[in-house]
Amino acid sequence: MWKKLTLTIVSLMIVLVCFANAQDRAWKVVRQGGISVHFNDVFFIGTQNGWGAGKDGAIIHTADGGKTWDAQKSNADKEIQKLHFVDLQNGWAVGGDGLVIRTSDGGQTWKPQPVGTQKQLYSLYFADKETGWLGGDNGLILRTTDGGKTWSALKTGISSAVKEIRFINAKVGWAVGNGGEIIHTTDGGDTWAQQHSEIASAFDGMFFINEKDGWIVGGGGTILSTKDGGNSWKSLGAQQKRAALPYSNGMPEPLDGVHFINAKDGLAVGDLGVITRTSDGGRTWKAQESGTGTRLTQVLFTSEKEAWAVGDGGTLLHSMDGGYNWASSLRSDDLLDVYFISDSEGWGVGNNGFILHTADGGENWNVQDSGLAFELTGIYFTSATNGFCIGTNAAFLNTNDGGKNWKVLPSRRMGLSVGAYGIHFADANNGWLVGEVSFNGATILNTTNGGSNWSTQFPPMTVFSNLNSIYAVSPKEAWIAGMFGKILHTTDGGATWTEQFSGVGSSFTSIYFLDNKKGFAVGDSGTILATDDGGATWKELRSGVSHGLRGIAFISKKEGMIVGENGTILHTTNGGLTWSSILSGTKSHLYAISSSPDGNLYAVGQWGTVLKY
Repeated sequence: MWKKLTLTIVSLMIVLVCFANAQDRAWKVVRQGGISVHFNDVFFIGTQNGWGAGKDGAIIHTADGGKTWDAQKSNADKEIQKLHFVDLQNGWAVGGDGLVIRTSDGGQTWKPQPVGTQKQLYSLYFADKETGWLGGDNGLILRTTDGGKTWSALKTGISSAVKEIRFINAKVGWAVGNGGEIIHTTDGGDTWAQQHSEIASAFDGMFFINEKDGWIVGGGGTILSTKDGGNSWKSLGAQQKRAALPYSNGMPEPLDGVHFINAKDGLAVGDLGVITRTSDGGRTWKAQESGTGTRLTQVLFTSEKEAWAVGDGGTLLHSMDGGYNWASSLRSDDLLDVYFISDSEGWGVGNNGFILHTADGGENWNVQDSGLAFELTGIYFTSATNGFCIGTNAAFLNTNDGGKNWKVLPSRRMGLSVGAYGIHFADANNGWLVGEVSFNGATILNTTNGGSNWSTQFPPMTVFSNLNSIYAVSPKEAWIAGMFGKILHTTDGGATWTEQFSGVGSSFTSIYFLDNKKGFAVGDSGTILATDDGGATWKELRSGVSHGLRGIAFISKKEGMIVGENGTILHTTNGGLTWSSILSGTKSHLYAISSSPDGNLYAVGQWGTVLKY
């Protein structure tokens, strides 16, 4: 009897300890999503004090040369287009619906300055604390001579949006419009004279280093230069432009910003992460590797060696060698998938060719170069060295050295002509990827030799919509989930695929099986489906949420998680019979979840957020 009682007590203690450990576990943020700002402008006073600004009234500030950045409260919700400071304390910002705000304490406080217009404002320049100009829609240029207390409209003679204003002193300045106009003043803006170029493209960026030397950039990869104060403008030739800029769809990328540190050395930035540099005053330009495919909106030298570039998706790039090499100070692209090959080593992939790698269980992450600018939607490793990455625009990558080098595969020769969304292997040799509809129907590719070769498989004729996720339990058996409630099943390695009746019309984003009988599919509108018979029947479960669910994973037969929009995480400890919400520690959308061999879970999402459980 005492033996039985002792065994009972010991068993109870083990259960209580396990329960306590389960209760103690919680999600923690191991990579904070970058600053969630689509940047439009960056401005520095010296090399240490700088500001960045963009959508939703966002302003950030650094006082240590970009090592750390803090948000400043602009008290505005409109998009900020341009910043300008005349010293460490006095600055202005302009933007949507006639927004003008001013600071006299370095940005600790920002106060609105009414200007008498609701037009969109794009450009701003101050010659000193009192005298400044701003430009906006319909040829608008306003001038102040009292630090922004009052503004008066100037006659410009143009009707398009004034995208950039530059003055080299209180009298001499230029402005450019997105209708291809160039106007020049020598009396502080009292009168403006048009200058002519042979280019009809929209102009977005302009810079003058002195009264003679200036440059303009804009649509179609336009780069203009002048050596005589704008009396004549010279455009970059077609052959020079091809050396300076990447061409997508047969056209050079638009350029948005330009800056020179002296009459010789300059930088220009634009769409798809374009950075191009000149060291001969703009006669020739050479494209530089930016490491991002995100649109870059502005560039700025702070010294002959140091430069900054900003753009969409919280992109903030820094160069310490005069603009030849760039590193990301804040990489904030959305992460769309995650995979861990071991307890310590894992990868996350996402927008703009973003690949992150960790070798210490997610505590630290470094960027790996994908060489692509497309969305990367899925990643899977068959060993510690061999991995595959898929994405939109038929993006297909392979590494044989753990991601140190990623090689772009000839996807079209391998049967992939459209975007791919899901990839999964049953073992080191047998795997599938699925994706968008092509001329053969929804994309299904299969490999039986570890990815050396891929063959096309065909969905049922009833399925002509994108497929988003695949899960294989063996080389012969796998399930696919896709749009409009489609679930497919194979038991012969994909030679034939049959449609299973899901009973819902919601689009699925993820499918997961614990074995060849028990599985789950999740998707839009809080949809959770479960099966206990290999998909012969599917039953809808209560999720308690109405927004999108994006990923599912289990760490045991009983415990699993689902992630979704608005930082949603649903938890089950009874094998998926019931699901309840738990705290995630973030409000960012979560797009994918994966387990590591040691039973940890990792979730990734908006702005590059990574969570660990």
